[in-house]
Amino acid sequence: MNNNCNIIKDLLPLYADGVCSKESCTLVEEHIKECSACRSELETMGNDIKLPSAKDTAALKRIKRRIRAEKIVAGLVAGAVILGGLSFLTVWLVNTDRSMDVEKYHITENVSVTEHDNALWLSVNGPAASFDFVYPTLSDTDGDHFGHGKGFDKEKKNGLGYTLKQRRIDALAFTEMGTDGFEKKISDIADLGDDIKKIFYYDDVNDKEYILWERD
Repeated sequence: MNNNCNIIKDLLPLYADGVCSKESCTLVEEHIKECSACRSELETMGNDIKLPSAKDTAALKRIKRRIRAEKIVAGLVAGAVILGGLSFLTVWLVNTDRSMDVEKYHITENVSVTEHDNALWLSVNGPAASFDFVYPTLSDTDGDHFGHGKGFDKEKKNGLGYTLKQRRIDALAFTEMGTDGFEKKISDIADLGDDIKKIFYYDDVNDKEYILWERD
């Protein structure tokens, strides 16, 4: 007995009572035309067997083709939705950034400010050097930062800060392997401006400064 027989046997009592849908009747009649076991079971129910006409057989085939086509369309739609979602996720991961985790990338150990050639230099080493972007900011004497919130007062400017960021997709691929160091000139000391009293690393996730350099 195959699965088709199991389905037909479930339909036989309904068929014998004449309460099947037209499609189910056609399905039963086509099956018992070929299956002696199901035909015998129907005979025990005292039902006259009607073999399907060519017209009924053609109708059943159309129903099967329609069901098959609907399944194919549903599969294509589901595939398109999944592909679209994956494409959107990939674009989002590539084109958005996130601040590097201070502890995960050992920021306090690997980011510093050095002073040479009459200038200040931002030095980045180790895992922190796997960054993609350097985001500058300014601080004021009230502890507010430019670009973060609305409280920054440029008339009270007193510090220059930096935040290292990565593309989200690069952050997912992080390893503990060190990379080549990086040094970026901040400014000649003479051109820094008297209002800048400190250079700091800014953890914008936790709104915390790590002082890298201060005026004497």
